Amino acid sequence: MARIHGLVYAALGLFVSVFSWKLNYEKLVFFFYIGLVFIAIGTAKIILGLAKKRTSKLEKSRHKENQKRSKYCPKCGNGLKADDIFCSRCGSRI
Repeated sequence: MARIHGLVYAALGLFVSVFSWKLNYEKLVFFFYIGLVFIAIGTAKIILGLAKKRTSKLEKSRHKENQKRSKYCPKCGNGLKADDIFCSRCGSRI
């Protein structure tokens, strides 16, 4: 199933709200409020999408940095810090 972008929700809500208000607000008040709900959903999806995208970019950059910095002991395969001289597991010199 395809995901619907927040701008589509917001645009649809704006369209429904404006036209129900302009045509006959008293008879179409239900649609006016439904349009406002769609605007709120669209705005929330946009904000949450931007926040999620930002955190995923930070996680990817941190992961790349960790991959560059990480070393492994050639004898036992233990993970080492960038400034380690000796392996903390087997004690061999790096």
